[in-house]
Parts: sequence; C-alpha cells; structure tokens
Amino acid sequence: MKRKTNSFSDILLQENPSNVLRRSFEGGRIAQTYLFSGKPSVGRMTVAKAFAALLECKNPIKDNAGNVDSCGNCDNCKRILNDSHPDVRFVTPIGNEIKIEQIRNLQEMAVLKPTLGNWQIFIIDPAEKLNLSSSNALLKTLEEAPAHSMFILLASDTGAVLPTILSRSEIVRFNSPSHQQVRDIIKERYKMSDEAASACYALSEGNFGQSLIMAEDFEYEPDIINIKRSHTNYLLQMQMFAQLIEDDFSSVNNLEEALKKAWQLQTITYQPLLEARKALCRSLFMNTGFPKAFSLMFSQEIISCIDSAGNNIRKSFEPLLAENKKSYPTAVLKDIEAQITTSTTKWGSDQLEKIFLCLMNWYADALLMAAKADETLLLNLDRKQDIITVAKVEGFALLRSRIELLEKSVGLLRRYVQPLLVLENVITQIGGAEA
Repeated sequence: MKRKTNSFSDILLQENPSNVLRRSFEGGRIAQTYLFSGKPSVGRMTVAKAFAALLECKNPIKDNAGNVDSCGNCDNCKRILNDSHPDVRFVTPIGNEIKIEQIRNLQEMAVLKPTLGNWQIFIIDPAEKLNLSSSNALLKTLEEAPAHSMFILLASDTGAVLPTILSRSEIVRFNSPSHQQVRDIIKERYKMSDEAASACYALSEGNFGQSLIMAEDFEYEPDIINIKRSHTNYLLQMQMFAQLIEDDFSSVNNLEEALKKAWQLQTITYQPLLEARKALCRSLFMNTGFPKAFSLMFSQEIISCIDSAGNNIRKSFEPLLAENKKSYPTAVLKDIEAQITTSTTKWGSDQLEKIFLCLMNWYADALLMAAKADETLLLNLDRKQDIITVAKVEGFALLRSRIELLEKSVGLLRRYVQPLLVLENVITQIGGAEA
C-alpha cells in the first residue's frame, strides 16, 4: 500500500509516539538523535517519514484536533512522500550489515547544509545491523554532528545497539497492537466482514503493515485442507513466484540496481504464495497421521522446489554479470556476485523458516485454546473451530512440545544445519504414524 500522505493523522495505532514527536516540534525541543524502538511492521518507518515531513515542511498546519502536522502540499512534503528529497536519506544494510563505508558517506553528507529543507535527516534501518566498526563511526558522527543534522535510528532490539549510541539518543517506544485492534482497523478501514478481516490479518502472520497492503484488494478463500492438494499447490505457487522474480530481475540495467533488488528480495510479498503456505501449514496442523514414507518425500520436494527457485533467481543475474565483466575490476565483480548469491540463498532459507513460523502460530493458537484464553487473542481467528478441535485432541503438554520443536528447528536453520534434515524431523515429529 503506497501511502498517500505523510500526515501524522493517518498513522494507525501509534498515537503515543506520534504525539511525543509533535510536542517536541511545537515546543522547540527537537533532539538530534532519535531511536524508534518497536517490533517490525508497527509503523516506525511511517512515523519517521511523517516526522521528517513535519521538520522539512514549508507550511506546517494544525489538524482538526489542534495538533501540528505537515501540510502535504509543499514541494518538500511531496518529495519526502516519494522518497526523493535530497535532504532525507536512508541507510539500509548492504548484505547482512550496515558497513563502515556507508557511515563514512553519511559523515560527508552530514556536514553539508540542507539543499531544500531545514535539516539533513538520516534514517538508519535497522540500527541492529550496524557492525562494530560502523557503530563506532556513527558514534563519532553523533558526537560531532552539525546542528542542522538529525539521525533517526529504527531498532527492534535495542540490546544490539551500542550502549553509547543509546545514551545519546532520545528513545521513542512503539507499542505492539493486539490482534483484535488490527482486525478492527482492517474491518473499518476496508469495509470488510469480521471473517474477511480475520482471514486477511491471519494471512500476514501478525504483520500489521503487510496486512494493510493485502487489505487493499483482498480476496481469499482458503479451502485447501487435504495435505496432498495443499502440498502440490504450495510447490506450484513457489515456482510461479520465482518466475515473476526472474522476469523482474532479468530486466535490470546495471549491477547496482541488480544488487539492490537482490537485497530487497526478502521483502517482496506474493499473496498466492502466502495463501498456499497458510493452507499447507493448516493441513499439517490438522493431520491425522502420515504414511511412514511421507516425511522424507514431502521434505525432499519442498527443499528441492525452494532450492530450484533460488537457483533460477540467481541465474537471472548471470547475463548482466557477463555483460559487465570488462567494466568492473575482478574483485568488485566477485564481491557483487557473492552478495547476490548470499541474498538468494538467504531467501531460500527464509522460505523454510516461514513455514515453521506459520506452523508455530497455529500451535500457539491451539495452546491458547487449551489454556481457555480469550478467543480474541488468536491469530487465526477465522479458523477458530479447527484450532479448538486440535486443542482438544492434542492437549496442553503436547502443543507446547510442538512449539518447542519448531523454535528449536528455526534455531537449527539459522545455524546452517542441513534444511532437509531439519524439515524431515519436524514432519516426522508432528505427523505421527498412519494407523
């Protein structure tokens, strides 16, 4: 969903941080370094852009409640909305971390006077990806920054941020909305039924931002419950998604664009794949016992499909790499190729991890029902009867062991244990044996 304005009044379920920033602007108590702390997809970047728009706005206004806001109409507001303002820059990881070269570039930019606005604003997302060298370089920048420079760090884990950086930051904490709050927002904003809003939110696995994107044009009928059908459909949608990515990536014109697309791969949302994954995990969750040979065959097909998709995406870059072979130093070309390989490999491991996390959410819901919790706490509220059934059959202790198994399996994947072995063990453990 493309935001139509950068207005604070359009921000959902984050009134407290929004009001903190607006009051600091009105009172002239603007800090040079902010750290926005909260879980992913709760609106930290949205608020950062709204604050940047207010700071750079040529004609700030008062909304209906008397609160200050950006006008949304001046050139600065429009440029920030389109991510094209020369004084508002974003620092994001290259590969798995934010490198010291990026912070050195930030240092050079920070001393320059603003081109169009009042501030040079740098939004660092996520701040946890600063390595030790880049963290120390940033700390030095914060200590010596000109008065017209501002730094907004976004972090979900403040413990991973250098303590000396934290001490120099004004921390703005973002709350995590409840499942029911998000369902109510979706229902009201997009005129959905209770069931449709619940299904849309469940499909996002609790990701608020992603659920809003899908709600723009949501049609979902998750009728696949048979394990064979859901398995086949998941493999098909994985192949289709990979083909779409291949077609997109093969059209890039230069290596810089190719590298940027490669590292954005993890953020691409393809709703048919989300639906297929949800249906697959639901069928596993509702299983009544698998044949003895099922776990290995199922796991081999899933891993083979994911690996094939990743390899095909990676190969879509090869013509561009070959075309630029003589234009770049060998070392630079090898580094770019290595980063593309790392990104596509990570994408593949992420697909399996998302299956585990989706399945974990089903069992977490069943555990809540086994504990007789309020049903509004369920993520998959649209499938309440399925959850109640499994909760009764498996019981509290077994459900908890399922969750522990999946948590351990995610940890094994992140430690690069062979994915096929991890997946086969999960399916074997939760599948039981067919009578």
